[in-house]
Amino acid sequence: MDRSYRLLSLLAFGTAAAAGGGYFLMGGEAKEDHKIKTIGGRLRESLMLASEGSSKWEARKDSLSKASDESLVDDLKDIKNNSPTYQKLRDWCIANAESPFEEGKRLLNVKAYCTYMVKDKLSKEARSEDDYNWENASLQLQLPNVILSSAMMKVKSKLDSDSPKGEALKVWCKEILDSMYENDSNFKDADSYCTDND
Repeated sequence: MDRSYRLLSLLAFGTAAAAGGGYFLMGGEAKEDHKIKTIGGRLRESLMLASEGSSKWEARKDSLSKASDESLVDDLKDIKNNSPTYQKLRDWCIANAESPFEEGKRLLNVKAYCTYMVKDKLSKEARSEDDYNWENASLQLQLPNVILSSAMMKVKSKLDSDSPKGEALKVWCKEILDSMYENDSNFKDADSYCTDND
């Protein structure tokens, strides 16, 4: 397996790349410090595996094809405008996982085109937008003794004025399902309230 492909796989699993003797050749704190200073080191489990099936990479390539040139760094813009393929995008993602972690267009591009989305990681099928049962799904937020995250508290506060019922939850789910996967409270909420449990 190519070293850079192995790198992205290791980073995406959140494991120490040094275990295989490949990417990080420094020792102790310096190695850990270097890892945190790279995009791959910071995004770890959010990064899509190089070995991920082609359908997810194709979806990211399709998304890239619709992006405005102004939103892209030059090397990614070149891929978009010159017969883009998911393989070219995947290779770009692998190379950029090793880039320094700093706020800016490159980081935004990696987050947009190289990471899993929340919907990719759900334990069940996402509830479709035209599902007639969003109202029932939103009732789960109103059960007594349910501890809600701040995001779900906001959704719950809108339920009484909702027309149709459940619209606030549906809107929240639509937005969050297409966002970058992070194993955080938003993901846990999406897995609980945006999936088809009926």
